[in-house]
Amino acid sequence: MKTATLFIICLLIIVLQSCIKETSLPASNLPNGDFEGWTTSDKLQGWTTNSCPECTPSYNSYVVQTTTEAYHGPYAATILYNGVYTTVASDVFPVNSHPKELSGYVKCTLNENDTVSVKVQIFNHYSLVDSGKWVNTASIQQYQKFTIPISQNSADADSMLITITGGHKLDANNNGSVLWLDYLLVH
Repeated sequence: MKTATLFIICLLIIVLQSCIKETSLPASNLPNGDFEGWTTSDKLQGWTTNSCPECTPSYNSYVVQTTTEAYHGPYAATILYNGVYTTVASDVFPVNSHPKELSGYVKCTLNENDTVSVKVQIFNHYSLVDSGKWVNTASIQQYQKFTIPISQNSADADSMLITITGGHKLDANNNGSVLWLDYLLVH
């Protein structure tokens, strides 16, 4: 009897731990900040990018791609350097109050002397009032959290612009730098 009771208690603990793990992260609180929304033509929904999955030039123009190498949920965004132009993805959306910071999860493979960044700009009535930026120059093998503090020069804010900039360097084998990004949250 004691063995059966102990077994049931252990089973309940395992089930509860898995439920807590799966529910501990809320959905991203900015439009498609978890990078789960993609169109049928593989375009990132809600974001403006210079990626063109349906284009067929002599170089890869599909530079913002969906990936299952996600930190949270089934998908994340992969930002590729194609050897021709730096990849940029941006999203502007309304905010109800002035954000204090933006956080997210990132990993990357950067070539020598390359840089990737995430920039935040806060607007009030179309005027830039505050900002913050995360800049990285080294490869990150596993997803790691980053936090961008946002300046607090103004108490008022009505919109936020996030701009992601990928790398711009090729290695000796003509492979471009790669940035994986997932689970952006506004705090």
